[in-house]
Amino acid sequence: MLTPFFACFILNLIVVSQQQSNNLILGFGDSYTSGGGGSGSYPIVAGKLLNWQAKNFAVGGSKMNNIPAQLAKAGAALNNATHIVFTTGGNDLGVANSLQAIIINNNYPAVADKTISLKPQLVSTYKLIKASVRPSTKIYAVPYVDFISRGNKIPNEYDAHRLMDLLSDTVKAAAEEAGIGFIEAVKTAFAGHEMYSADPYSAGLTGSGAAHPNAKGYSKIGEVVADYIKKN
Repeated sequence: MLTPFFACFILNLIVVSQQQSNNLILGFGDSYTSGGGGSGSYPIVAGKLLNWQAKNFAVGGSKMNNIPAQLAKAGAALNNATHIVFTTGGNDLGVANSLQAIIINNNYPAVADKTISLKPQLVSTYKLIKASVRPSTKIYAVPYVDFISRGNKIPNEYDAHRLMDLLSDTVKAAAEEAGIGFIEAVKTAFAGHEMYSADPYSAGLTGSGAAHPNAKGYSKIGEVVADYIKKN
């Protein structure tokens, strides 16, 4: 016969296990969330760390106007989702071309104006996602991680870093207006591990995976997202 203490302990384990199995993370957006597909993307990494279910509907190259199709593909999963995480807007800005405009042409002001102009469409996209799930579902816009340092590894590096800051700040402002969450800690998750550092969490500006997190980077974002979700 179980003592009251052990009976209570086992009951708590059952309750915790049930709570974990009832949680479902869905990922949407572009390549920063798709992670090239497979189990290395940050929504899947976060799900594994939390022992939750996770499904990723993000597609590389997607823009904001591709989000409705991703939501449609998710279908019934939207009704079961407890948490939504996503990145979007980077391809609407054209991050690679924008960085090139800064690095080669030193044209930060024009790129900054374009970045700020994305806010209304971001707000509309966030509200669309919000309307597609249950009121109790927690929705988080994930910033584009700062993968560029403030040093002199590339021309005009400081302004290139400023662009990533401005993009994340624009995402944050849009999230606040739309009434959804924002995982701020992702923004600085690569501190000390920016591209061209001794131990980078991001690819460089050329070659495979250019201007994107590498495997270590996606894993790190997953850790940060899991930690934030667990505490909130």
